[in-house]
Amino acid sequence: MAKASTKPEHKSHIVGIVANPQKPCRPLLKLLCSHFDESGVDYVLEGDTARFLDETSDSRLSIAEVTDRCDVLVILGGDGTILYTLRQLGSAIKPLAAINTGTLGFLTSATEDEAEHFARSIAERTYLTTDRMIIQCELQLPNGTTFSGFGLNEVTLSRKNDSRVIHVEATINGNFANRYTGDGLIIATPTGSTAYSLSAGGPLVEPSAECFLLTPVCPHALANRPMVLDADSQISLHVPIQRDQLSLMIDGQLICDINESAEVQIRRAPFVLPLISLPGQNFFGVLHQKLGWTGSTI
Repeated sequence: MAKASTKPEHKSHIVGIVANPQKPCRPLLKLLCSHFDESGVDYVLEGDTARFLDETSDSRLSIAEVTDRCDVLVILGGDGTILYTLRQLGSAIKPLAAINTGTLGFLTSATEDEAEHFARSIAERTYLTTDRMIIQCELQLPNGTTFSGFGLNEVTLSRKNDSRVIHVEATINGNFANRYTGDGLIIATPTGSTAYSLSAGGPLVEPSAECFLLTPVCPHALANRPMVLDADSQISLHVPIQRDQLSLMIDGQLICDINESAEVQIRRAPFVLPLISLPGQNFFGVLHQKLGWTGSTI
């Protein structure tokens, strides 16, 4: 369930910092640490981040260890860094904020130019948190192989090669819904409505909504349109034996290739991602900024 609320005061307030070392964010990291020092905020750096800041650092702290010690986790990177962090932590995730050093940055809290304002908001605890729904996926193969994973944006079944279409049968809460033929099928969260699902023609959904989006990718039947499902729906995807391999992906990461019949179960995960935003930010403002929406404000 998504709620926006001001973070209450409490004595212990430690910030964990994780930077993507593949991004040119060392000056930003130094600046952020300087702002936290001036504000009297205690912080702990993940090992690679500490060495990124100071090559002589002997820190070996993992993301999990940093998260265990902190109240708020600050990411320097883009949406991909946030998704990577979620994959590492799962249900152990803490309230998370990010300064965008990537490209689009739909999930990030601030830009590099807003670093000082960002640091002040974290230090004074004037930020807001929105609980983002997490999707859970379980794969079952006839040979007994199973897999379970979590994602913030979507679960995707798609063709591995460009030669042939795939066939997937969807059942919702025990009721047969449809047999999809096309390039793939996306099951997205409201957060994921601005990701792959949007590119495939799915609707934009406010993050506070509680639902799943079922979006076919290039369907052969024009009547196969995106569907909006209740967040408590139990979604079952039956994958019959195909002529070519299929790929199962979560948040754009390949989980496995499927070359036999399979069953995929999808549901709401038992935990959420508390995503931080700064005062004055809202979903429609993000759309204006990231998607280039324009128009009169009168």
